[in-house]
Amino acid sequence: MKSSTLHLAAFGGTPEFIRPLHVGHPNLLEVDQLAEDLVQVLRSGYLTNNGPRVREFEQLISRVSSAKHCIAVCNATTALQIAAKAMDLHGEVIVPSFTFIATPHAMKWIGLEPVFADVNPESHTLDPDSVERCISEKTTAIVPVHLWGNVCHTEALQRVATRHGLRLLYDSSHAFGCSLNDQPVGSFGDAEVFSFHATKFVHSVEGGAIVTNDDQLADRCRRLRAFGITGLTEISDLGINGKMHELSAAVGLRTVAGLPVIQKANESNRHLYQQLLHDIPGLHLTHPESGVSSNRQYVVITIDEDQFGLSRDQVVSLLRSEGVFARSYFAPGCHRATPYADQPLRTPLPVTERLLNTVMQLPTGLSLRASDIMRIGKLIQMLQQQSTEIQKQLMVRNGRCNPHPADPARMEISLKEAG
Repeated sequence: MKSSTLHLAAFGGTPEFIRPLHVGHPNLLEVDQLAEDLVQVLRSGYLTNNGPRVREFEQLISRVSSAKHCIAVCNATTALQIAAKAMDLHGEVIVPSFTFIATPHAMKWIGLEPVFADVNPESHTLDPDSVERCISEKTTAIVPVHLWGNVCHTEALQRVATRHGLRLLYDSSHAFGCSLNDQPVGSFGDAEVFSFHATKFVHSVEGGAIVTNDDQLADRCRRLRAFGITGLTEISDLGINGKMHELSAAVGLRTVAGLPVIQKANESNRHLYQQLLHDIPGLHLTHPESGVSSNRQYVVITIDEDQFGLSRDQVVSLLRSEGVFARSYFAPGCHRATPYADQPLRTPLPVTERLLNTVMQLPTGLSLRASDIMRIGKLIQMLQQQSTEIQKQLMVRNGRCNPHPADPARMEISLKEAG
């Protein structure tokens, strides 16, 4: 363990991890078998256009999510757009600001107007009371986000949607394999959208899927993902090319098959983090709410600067210098990003504003060893214990520290507060 602040990589010491640890490192199982799968696809000559691997992948996703229909697509952003188009959404849709920018962007790109609501302080998911305050005569849908493997307050959101005659389209990018009171994610609302991007719990390198129990909605989504084509030459809708190809489906099939192994690794990692971090002042590890079975896709902690002695941004940057590539999702917040920054808020976002300055994510997944987590835990303990001296060093350096040589943000990092 580093015993002096001068040993920290931020101040000229050697990084703890020369090969950095990433949040969202791809989970890959049975790589040799996967390579054989890909070779078989290439030799088959059937590479796209709703091939056999895609159909098999869709059947598997339907089983895991207990949804009647699955429509595999090229990515989750396109999936959100296809689902919204298939629902004939128009006007305003209510979304959380505390989410990845793709959620509002997907809506804005197809001419809808995202209206930002606040989130629950415990689950970090869309607050139904805040949603109520955002509804206007132009609202046509609510787009909640299951976050970190936590599941939204689905019953309350459904009541709001039903009361106001709104569609309910879930962004479930973080929640594949999760459930609420034994009901799998994928069976809530009018439809849900999964992401199978490489950084996700289960992935197809790039990919997404729409799941729904609505027969007519599923049929229209299938048409829209393939140019609106219904036959050899017949066109029924204004569609796009949103198809998943066979190579992605092959990767998806292999990683879904490894879901229990990935879940077990994530659970073990989180348990070890809990053991190492639970006594550190000013640090809180978030927990799934009662009734939620989580995939533990993210290890999420909040930093209380007054108690810990360092801000969230300072902790993130100091860890990144050591090769622990922690993240600060989703600062500075969707409502501050172009093209939304000039849009007046319909309701205050006090929980979102707090989370944007206090929440951070640590590496987990199959690529992490227990010894890695032990070293990360000791680093964080050291940062808190020597926070006073670290603040002095930062003051001397005008808040700047040395970046890790492999950090994609190689420029000098200014340790300023988000926002």
